[in-house]
Amino acid sequence: MSGEPKSILVVEDDFASRQYLLLLLRKLEYHSHAAETGEQALELMKDKSVDMMLLDIALGPGISGLELGATLKNEERFSETPMVAVTAFSKDKLESLFESGFSDYMSKPYTTGQLKDMLEKYLG
Repeated sequence: MSGEPKSILVVEDDFASRQYLLLLLRKLEYHSHAAETGEQALELMKDKSVDMMLLDIALGPGISGLELGATLKNEERFSETPMVAVTAFSKDKLESLFESGFSDYMSKPYTTGQLKDMLEKYLG
């Protein structure tokens, strides 16, 4: 990758899944910001900007990934930021993802190759 590494927001409530995703992003030379909950992500993003977001949909109690995505997409500075749902949701639930402003989705479990392809699709 040339120039400044792209920055990615990762929101994942499962510790092992979050650490795995952060490890993959580091190996692929991306900079990342991580949050365990939707509330943490909103607080974190108050003074940060990112090039892409990878959001789990089922975040446990509190703000869901769908609500988080819709909230962030309503902010002008994130309105054009690619947002990908990283989810184990079945295909019949996906329509609500796109209605909430998500650009795409990646089904769990995913491979390093699938993640790399998704990142290249939206970040070049």
